Amino acid sequence: MTPLKHWQDAASAAAGVLILVAPWLAGYALVQPALANSVIIGTLLFTGSLAAAVIGRAWAECGIAGLGAWMLASPWALALEDAAAIRVAVVTGGLVLLLGATALAAEWRARGRRGRAAAAAPKA
Repeated sequence: MTPLKHWQDAASAAAGVLILVAPWLAGYALVQPALANSVIIGTLLFTGSLAAAVIGRAWAECGIAGLGAWMLASPWALALEDAAAIRVAVVTGGLVLLLGATALAAEWRARGRRGRAAAAAPKA
C-alpha cells in the first residue's frame, strides 16, 4: 500500500464524505441546487483526494483547492437561500481550500528541496 504523501489528502477525503452527506445531516436535502452541488462536489473531492494521495502532483492539489474555492463561492453562484446549506458550503469550502493550499505549499517546498539536493550533489 502506498503511504499518504500529505496528511491534507486524508483530511480532504473526509471533508468530501462530509460534504456528500451534509444535505441529509443538516436538513437541506430538499433544496435541489444545494443537494446537487453537495453530491457532485463531495464525490469529486473524495475521489480527487484519493488520487492526490496516490499521485502526489501539484496539479492534483490545485484541483482540491479549486473544489474548495467553488464550494466557498457556491452559495452566491447558485443563489442559495437555505441558511444550513450556506453555512455548510462556506465552512467546508473554506476548510477544503485551506487544506488544498497547505498541501500545495508542502508539495512546492518538497520540490524545492529535491531540486537543491540534486544541484548540490557532486557530479561524477
